[in-house]
Amino acid sequence: MKDKQTGLTLATSVYESIRHDIRNGGIKPGDKLAFDALRKKYSTGISPLREALNRLHSEGWVEREEQKGFRAAEISETELRQLVSSRILIEGAAITEAIRLGDIAAEEALVLAFHRLKKEKRLVDGQRSIPWEKCHRDFHIALVAGAKLPHVTAFATQLFDIAERYRILCASGYPERNERDEHAEIVDAYLTGDAARTLALLAAHYQVTMDMIVQASFS
Repeated sequence: MKDKQTGLTLATSVYESIRHDIRNGGIKPGDKLAFDALRKKYSTGISPLREALNRLHSEGWVEREEQKGFRAAEISETELRQLVSSRILIEGAAITEAIRLGDIAAEEALVLAFHRLKKEKRLVDGQRSIPWEKCHRDFHIALVAGAKLPHVTAFATQLFDIAERYRILCASGYPERNERDEHAEIVDAYLTGDAARTLALLAAHYQVTMDMIVQASFS
């Protein structure tokens, strides 16, 4: 059955809603995901809800406990460090391939994504900027999309979203830093065809954010 307004299956619609709430802190790490409460909150039935939770479990957004049901996945410094290492490894391979291919359309898409990103402020009146977050996501996905490997891009997107959960929960209000300059240097290295420098800059970019999160929540 499909939602008439979105065209999504009910299970996909519920999946997207719960995932959004976990990612953005509406559902906190470790929160119990009781079926009755979720049915009321998301106006859905048991079957779509169960399908959505199983999918979220397979992607690491929720944890299943024997005889106890589901909970929102916990966060930890160990997982964060593994996540950053995985992103560097996977995105690094994709970016290296993208630079090797040198696709003009991919380069143009990256330049456009960066242009849109630098027009936005990360914080507005001290609060998260949703337009900046969308542009930031688009920018990082554009970096890997030039490899023309849809499955890799999809996985990189999934890892980005999990990493964003950490940033939103732990460090979304950290002071402004030279992220614009960091992004600009990454784009410049990419466009000049210097894969090694692009990857080094990307790793440093992720390291700064990770250090802020660790200091804010795990120190």
